[in-house]
This record gives sequence, structure tokens and C-alpha cells, in this order.
Amino acid sequence: MSSKKKNAITMIALVVVLIICLVLYFVIPRGKSSDKDADSSSTSESNSTDSGSDNAKITLDTITSDNISSITLTKKGKQAWKLSQKKKGTWKIDGKESAPVSDETISSMVKNVNPVKATQKFSAKSGNLSDYGLKTPAFTVAIETKDGASYQYQIGSEVPKSDMGYYAKCSGHDEIYCLNTAMITAFNVDEISFIKMDTLPEIDDDYLTAFSVKNKKGNDFAAKKVTDAEKVDFYSNWNITAPYAKPLATSQSEWSSVLGYFTVLKYEKMVEYDCKNLKKYGLDSPNSAITVDFYQPKDGYTPTATATPNAMVSDSSSSSSSSDASYIIPENKRMYKSLNLLIGKKTKDSYYVCEKGSRNVYTMSSDTIEKITKLDAYTNMDHCVYSVLATSIKGYDVTYGNTTLSVTRKTVKKDTSKTTATPTAAATESGTAVNNATDSSVKNIWTLNGKKISDDDERDFLSPYSLAYLLEYSGKADNKVKPKSSKPVLTIVYHENNRDVTVRYLPYDGINFYRVEKNGMDYFLVDKLSVDDIIKKFKGIEKLAK
Repeated sequence: MSSKKKNAITMIALVVVLIICLVLYFVIPRGKSSDKDADSSSTSESNSTDSGSDNAKITLDTITSDNISSITLTKKGKQAWKLSQKKKGTWKIDGKESAPVSDETISSMVKNVNPVKATQKFSAKSGNLSDYGLKTPAFTVAIETKDGASYQYQIGSEVPKSDMGYYAKCSGHDEIYCLNTAMITAFNVDEISFIKMDTLPEIDDDYLTAFSVKNKKGNDFAAKKVTDAEKVDFYSNWNITAPYAKPLATSQSEWSSVLGYFTVLKYEKMVEYDCKNLKKYGLDSPNSAITVDFYQPKDGYTPTATATPNAMVSDSSSSSSSSDASYIIPENKRMYKSLNLLIGKKTKDSYYVCEKGSRNVYTMSSDTIEKITKLDAYTNMDHCVYSVLATSIKGYDVTYGNTTLSVTRKTVKKDTSKTTATPTAAATESGTAVNNATDSSVKNIWTLNGKKISDDDERDFLSPYSLAYLLEYSGKADNKVKPKSSKPVLTIVYHENNRDVTVRYLPYDGINFYRVEKNGMDYFLVDKLSVDDIIKKFKGIEKLAK
């Protein structure tokens, strides 16, 4: 046989074999994969939305909120709480029927049973119940409906596999199911979570009028908004009234932050409703008591934006921003209110608190509380000894040793064609002082012991005042320090339009400090060398009076 014939026969044989293989593959049925053992497999209900996925949803029950008559949570054989719905949407807590109920919390909870869904189910023979935490369930939810149906869900251990929920036994079903985590979390709550929390009033810092902090330990603190006649300093609308007997002016840089502490008062969570034993929270004898006085607009009145003084002195060609406007409430449209908070024991990061006269106990952030209870007068006061410009007062008298210098200031209209700004102690300040200092139509006429100061001498003449204007307190005085003399080394009497302010610099330790007495307030110190330098500067202008 030739080689060509042999090759042809071989090729035909291979083709036949290939055809037979193809026929066997497509014609002979393939064996079905063996069913998994029922003891270890999970199966989906016929109504599963994705039977081949771990996240398949199995609808067990459908319970509408309106049809529920009661919900009971049991833990370790004891009833943790029970909710009853007598009327549609009206829930009561058994044993606390008078407590206001948070409809939002309950609505969020019951939506998890409309419907009740599982991620998986297991055969009734799937091992010992203790393997699933169901021999002694973590808790049981029982739901009764108005049409007489009863539902019970016993909750066991968390499924080790991520996002599979918790093992559960459900009434009406023999199998073990995995209920989704959302349902478990919604029902596994304390009774107190259903009680509607009190809300603290919203306080606008512009509408604060006073506040006080009384501490069982440490210094008290108090402040109030004052009239012009009550002001300690020209620029401060608030006085610190405690712990010192004499009021202090508030710091312009720090005070807005202090007022802001009272606009963010907020409860974190309710701890106990209608507490019968406040002592366990330290609220029978509180560590601190905070009182906040404020006002709000009367019902029906809406405050309108009004330009503040800073906005009114700004460039008239530019519109004021919202920060330059204050929503002023007329006196007859105000409702005056007070908030009284008692501060008890501290927890890890909060304090127990309650309103005075209330037995509802809450927690509040320790950061919020301590910013208020640890307020310090020295930190938040105006550290300037006297902060009014020379061009904003009528004059001043300076006494050191046996010398007294009397300064007066008057203003006259001047020729606007030759305007120059009058030199001042602080040309960068804002408000009335700057208006007077830079008013192109006004000229300041100064006299020293009756002698007029020339324009050429004006800058040197004002130099000592400028140094005194820049003086700041450098610390608190200690009454244990006994100076050798009580005679002031320097006295300046400032003549404002409606009052005099007397500042005396008194001997203290003889080395570093003088004690300052300002209208009887003598709590603080200033640097001795700075005052000595001011005295030298005043001595330097004595010649201008000759």
C-alpha cells in the first residue's frame, strides 16, 4: 500500500474519532452535582431576590406599623421594655406612660419589620442551638398585632461571615435564619432611647445679657452686658462681675469666643428620665451651676438686619457684609429668659447635667462644660490699663512727686483746605477715637498747665500719653506682698465726657512691679520699668508749660 493511501486512512480515522467524541459530549447527559448535606447547607426561599448570592433576601413576615399593638423586648428572661400603641401613631412606654415618646425613634425601628427579611436559612437539624447562640438567646422581640397575630424573634450570635447578620429563631418557622443587622440594631436598644429628649434653647450671642458660673471648687465667674454709664472701659460692652468685687472690662480679642461657648450648649444623650436619686449623678449637690440670661424675639416677630457701628463707619461706597450687621430686637419685642444648668459628676468624656428643677439627667461634652466652668477673669479681661485715646477725652491730670501737669483738649473748626491728621496715640484704632483724630474738619487745641501747645510740639507733647496708653497688666497682685510705702509714684486722672477715671501706680515689690489701682480696683500689676519710663517722659514735657 502506498504511503499516500496510508495517510488518507489515518486522517479519516482521526476525523471519525473526533465525531464520536463530539456526539458523546452533547448526547450523553452529564451527571447532576450532588446535593449538599442539609446539615451544613443554606437554601433560599422561593421568593429570594438573589438565590445564588450571600446577600439573598428571604421575606419571613410583613408587619405594618399601624397594625402593631405592642412590642416587647426580653433579655435574660426579664422584660427590658414594652411599647404599646393604643391609637394610630400614639405610642406609650409601659410603666412610663407620662413620658414623652420619640415618634422618630419608634418609626425608624418598626420599619425593619415591614417586611422582616433574612439573608439565609438553615435546616432545622443544623446542629445544636448553642452553636448559634440560641439555646440562651441574647434577647427576644415579641410583637402583637391588632388582628390577633403574634410574632417572636429569638436573637442569637452574630454570623461570623461579614454582613450576614445574626442567627435567629422565628415563630412559625422551624429553620434557623440569619436576620439582617439593621433589624437587630434597631430593636436592641434601651428603653430610654424611646423618650423624647428635652432641647436646650438656641441662644444667639448678640442676645446674651448675662451669665454666671458658681463652682463648688475653684473660682466663680460672672459677666453682664452693661450700659455706657456702667462701662469700665470705653470700648467694652461687657463687665466681668465675679470673682472680683470690682468689675473688669472684657478683652476685645477673647470675648467673642467666650460668648460663643453659650451658643453651642447641647445634650449628648439622656441617661435617666424622672430620676428619683440625683445623688448617684452628683446632681444633688452639683459641682457647678451655670446660669445664662438672654432674650429671644416674641412669637411672630422676625428681627431685621441693622448696621453695626463698625459697618456704619466703613466706606459708604461699599455694601456691608453680613458680619457687619446685627439683627436688633426692639425692647418691646423681646422675651427675656434664663437657662439654669446643674453640673454633676464627670464620666470619661462628658458630665452628667440637668436643668434646675428637672429630674431628667443627660450627658454633655466635657469640652463644652469645662470651657465654661474654668473661665478665668484674668485671661478674659482687657489687659490695657486705660485704652481711650487722648483725642476722645476732655483732658487729663498727671501727678508724680510734687509735680502736677494739667492737660486740656478743645476742638475748633479748621480750614479744610489745609487738613492733616492729628497725631494720636494709636492711629490704627477704630471707632469714635479715630473719628475724632482723623476728622478733617476738627483741630485739637491742647493746653499744658494753661499754656497752649504749638503744632510743632504736639507730637512730643502726646508721647508720654502714648506710652501710658500702651501699658498692659502683667500679672495678678498678691496681698501678702507688703510694700514699704503706699504713696503712688504716678497718678493720672482721665477726664471723660461723663466721668473721671483715676489710675494710680503704687509701690509693690520695689524691684519688678507696681500695683495698679483704677477707680478702686487694685487686683493687678504692671511692669515697673515701663512706668518709670513714662514718668521720665512726662518730666520731659514740663518745659512746654513754661
